[in-house]
Amino acid sequence: MMIEQSRDEILDGFLTRLQGIWASPIETGRFEFELKRLERLIAEHRRQEPVRAFYLLGLTATLQEDAQKMRHHFQNALWHSNHDPDVRHGFGACLARMGFFFEAREQYRILYEENPGDLDLLAELIVTTLATGRIQEGVRWMGEWSRLNPTRPLEEADSIAKSGALLERFGVSDDDMERLQQQALGILERERKEIKTINFTGIPPDDPCWIQADLMVEDSEEGVEALNYKLADVCKISAPPRLAELVVFNYSSTEAKPGPVKMDHC
Repeated sequence: MMIEQSRDEILDGFLTRLQGIWASPIETGRFEFELKRLERLIAEHRRQEPVRAFYLLGLTATLQEDAQKMRHHFQNALWHSNHDPDVRHGFGACLARMGFFFEAREQYRILYEENPGDLDLLAELIVTTLATGRIQEGVRWMGEWSRLNPTRPLEEADSIAKSGALLERFGVSDDDMERLQQQALGILERERKEIKTINFTGIPPDDPCWIQADLMVEDSEEGVEALNYKLADVCKISAPPRLAELVVFNYSSTEAKPGPVKMDHC
């Protein structure tokens, strides 16, 4: 005899499947038809379960790489849930997955202000703050981490702190850094390349007068080299002029990592 599933069980099943696709090493494009089917099925529950349905639709849109739909669904989920922290946390995770680090940082900042002392939230706030290029702000959040959790120092904390001090010394603000990073991300957007992660390595120990950040993309060695030449041209006209000498943004491939574009350093 067939047992009819409850609505909660159905929605739980959708969530489990979406989490599986999220964590899968297989390219999400391979799930295109399944995601469309899930989107259609989930949408049928919007009237009865708006919070869960819009949340799941936001996850689906993220996996479909549709930023506009993702934002729309999560804004609806937040409104229907009276800005539930779990919904906001999911929104932040989806924004970060799609490379919208500034917006993700804002969601984590709101969450941390509501729950100061939550180390998991603080860690995500640190990561997304650094990913926006706001190194000096990231250093301040790392200081908060050290105060709350002195026995577990963050990796690269000393190097990133030195990076923040170097930028401050030469009058380079977080806003300047963020503008440069937006220019770097703009190149990828125009070239239809998707960024996988941003890795601030801080100040290289063998040359402590500049900062390096790797922007990871999936491309061939030749493709990454071409992107780096375009990035170097952008850096030459960055304002303030000192910024291009202090900071090296470098596109790196997950297959091959070419060296930084040659620039004059301090």
